[in-house]
Amino acid sequence: MKKKTWFGLWCLLLSIMIAGCSGGSGGTAEPGKTSGEEPDQPAAADAVELSFWYGWTGPEAEALEKLIAKWNEAHPEIQVKGLSQSDYQKQLTAITGGNPPDVASQFGQNVVPWGLRGAMMPLDDYIAKDGVDLDDFVPAALSTSQHESATYAIPTAMHVSMLFYNKDILKEAGYDGPPETLGELKEYIKALSIVEDGGRLSRLGLWPGMDAYTFSYAYGGSFYDEAAKQVTPDHEGIQSAIKLSKEIWDQYGSDNLDRFSSGLGQYMSAQNPFFSGKYAMTVDGEWLPTFIKQFAPDLNYGIAPIPYDENHPERKNPGNVTTSVFYIPKGAKHPDASWAFIKWMTEPEQMAEFTAAIGNLPTRTSAFASPLYENVPGFKEFLDYSASENLKSFPATSFTNEYMTEFSAQVDAILRGTVSIEEGLANVKEKIQPLVK
Repeated sequence: MKKKTWFGLWCLLLSIMIAGCSGGSGGTAEPGKTSGEEPDQPAAADAVELSFWYGWTGPEAEALEKLIAKWNEAHPEIQVKGLSQSDYQKQLTAITGGNPPDVASQFGQNVVPWGLRGAMMPLDDYIAKDGVDLDDFVPAALSTSQHESATYAIPTAMHVSMLFYNKDILKEAGYDGPPETLGELKEYIKALSIVEDGGRLSRLGLWPGMDAYTFSYAYGGSFYDEAAKQVTPDHEGIQSAIKLSKEIWDQYGSDNLDRFSSGLGQYMSAQNPFFSGKYAMTVDGEWLPTFIKQFAPDLNYGIAPIPYDENHPERKNPGNVTTSVFYIPKGAKHPDASWAFIKWMTEPEQMAEFTAAIGNLPTRTSAFASPLYENVPGFKEFLDYSASENLKSFPATSFTNEYMTEFSAQVDAILRGTVSIEEGLANVKEKIQPLVK
């Protein structure tokens, strides 16, 4: 999922995440985050051919192509041709141009805006006809695909962030475990960062342009007041999260952070800054342990909850839930066949096969017990964390994309000091509130 920078993930997401990814951010976001094909299967002479655009790349695309091949072998009457297409804007261009794919993947935060604007087909008639049990889906995940009485997509993977930490680096600094509170997090970041002469950084405790959504929820933040129909980017909890990032950012300065980030390695490689020790800690999704297994198998790391506000222990285990979904674009030539493929792909067996291969969480509770997850690193930690009552999703509205994009841009400006926190969040409110109507 999520080959991303942190603010890029917010704009998309987390476009990593995904990620991862996942699968998560913008110009000041965490830097560095970035098809396989199976032989064609024999098809019936009059087979329907479906084009399937998906956003996964590399090994994740290979895992998806294996399932496509499995479908094609079992369904000669409907043949699916996959295309790894991670430029999601091209989907919208194809839809508005009248030449969409038959099936596509997306991120959950894009579903309601696209669905309400007619880019996605409602799936409720298909769901009712085939008796798909929506109660089997994790409510927070399903909510990203629904608005009022309409379901516009089926979530196939659920993404949650946790804190990863390098055990060896923490031990060298005298810590026998990860930070538990936000106050401790600030202490750890300062102690674990290495600043050389002239302010040059050789290691960061944690990239200071942190996931503003996750940390806003850690402070009890809320982005939208549904009852009042008001966007609330200036909520006290959101301001607290940005102040935290800004305080850490200013300790090092934009010039030093930019210079440091320019030398960081690619996200999906052994040079990932967390894998290589450039970051002592990182906030990332459930797919990261699978990447560690692939690219840094000897890394001595741990997984911990997101630190909470010590003044509010009732907010322990906070976080932001995002999803990856499948949908039928408006104008698809073979919607019935497209639905048959989506329904099959999101059945527990196939969902478990795909999400286990790429290290994501399934969205169906009946898939949780699949033995396929037994060897997935980090799965238990993330599965347990996904049950937290303090996990939230960004509100699904017709203006979600615009909101997240503007919020990301203003947070970027705040961190770089071109606007104050108050001014930046006021800019968000001024631009987005008129879209509520």
